[in-house]
Amino acid sequence: MRVNGWDKVPVPHVPPEKGVMMLSYGNRCISLVVLIFSFLVLGACAGSNESNENEDGVEVVTESIIGLLVEGDYGEVRESYFSEELEDSLSIEEIQVVWEQKTRGIGDFVKVRSIDFFQQGSSYHVAEATLEYDRVVFPMRFTFNDGDRLAGFHLGMGYANRSFPSNVSEEDVIIGEGSEFELGGTLTLPEGATGEVPAVVLVHGSGPSDRDEALYAYRPFRDIAWGLAEQGIAVLRYDKRTYTYRSEMALMEGLTVMEETVEDAVLAAELLRGDDRIDSEKIYVAGHSLGGMLAPRIDAAGGDFAGLIILGGSPRPLWEIIYDQNIAFIEMEDFDEVAKAEYERQVEEEMNKAQRLTEMTEDEALQETIFGQSVYYFLDMDGFDMEEYLTEYSRPIFVLHGEDDFQVYTDPDFAKWEELLADHDQATLKSYPGLNHFFISYEGPDKGTLKEYEHPALVDEDVINDIASWIR
Repeated sequence: MRVNGWDKVPVPHVPPEKGVMMLSYGNRCISLVVLIFSFLVLGACAGSNESNENEDGVEVVTESIIGLLVEGDYGEVRESYFSEELEDSLSIEEIQVVWEQKTRGIGDFVKVRSIDFFQQGSSYHVAEATLEYDRVVFPMRFTFNDGDRLAGFHLGMGYANRSFPSNVSEEDVIIGEGSEFELGGTLTLPEGATGEVPAVVLVHGSGPSDRDEALYAYRPFRDIAWGLAEQGIAVLRYDKRTYTYRSEMALMEGLTVMEETVEDAVLAAELLRGDDRIDSEKIYVAGHSLGGMLAPRIDAAGGDFAGLIILGGSPRPLWEIIYDQNIAFIEMEDFDEVAKAEYERQVEEEMNKAQRLTEMTEDEALQETIFGQSVYYFLDMDGFDMEEYLTEYSRPIFVLHGEDDFQVYTDPDFAKWEELLADHDQATLKSYPGLNHFFISYEGPDKGTLKEYEHPALVDEDVINDIASWIR
């Protein structure tokens, strides 16, 4: 329920443009997660970047409101800063309940990390603040009317806080500089290293994703980058092309993983090879989820890595995984028998189309969709023979799997890796009990559901240590 921009009960939101097929039955509509292992990042509300002439005043007001909330003086917030409309719709008790639910168990307030401003239409200006507590960081959005009174405010999804390591440094870089699709990135380096250091390129899963691979309360690529750099390994992470150029990619006919993922990962490797601090013979790719599935293809396309690290990926066809995820979702939900049968029928119908992929012409493939994604996209993925490539691949491979992953499975996905790499003398495979798709541990009532990802936590240290040891 939302009151003037305030989320009373935070619930997962799965935007349709990020891998969801909307299946409706009668008057009921659900979101079937057909690309469930894509990274479903909540988008910020659009607004202009025009500076506001009252910005300094709004900043002072914003900091005052935050201070009062932290101190628990909800009455003063309501009395001194609410517009009449917001005051009529939101009581002191409601403010207290939501704020205390958000901040319970996350430690002491540390500071306001940042406050950014933008104009929203002609009548409102917005302040977006980032609040840091001991264990969690979360964003807040304040919307002010022309009279600088609060018209609404919103508490965003928090994520696990972690202090920036003292023995690490970071630099902003550009992937594909001078190209049509330049991407912002971050190069994380071990400080005080003597000589050239090994490096890792991190590759996202499906769907738009920023350089931290931020999803709900997780920042897995940040965790991995900092953890590896602390152990002497440089890491390059960057915003995905479909994140930075979302509109352009949405309009691109015949989009494939080449444009979405592969080309930029190869450019990232080239950037590292041009850095004299990096050992060009020890550059690895670490792909997560779809990025793990694509790691061999990225290598074949010019990545030419020293080895492949596959985190929560699968060697099976993507459409086959999506089918299994949909069936699992239907079984998990408490649908009545009629609704369940209808959802199953629709999923089976999509699966039947998927099994006829090779019978479609190129024109048909460009027009048809399967599980909400272009058939052409799937055809392109199926055109790369991963099994053949791995048979001839002689360099090291490290496959990691979380046993509590409800998106990519121990059997058949991890089992298939074991089968494919059984005779590969440089393959290492490890399965981690208690870890989910993001290699994070969670035990609680939301286990095995998307809400599991709303609980702030860090990538398991054993996973990061194992990757570092494997590289060394």
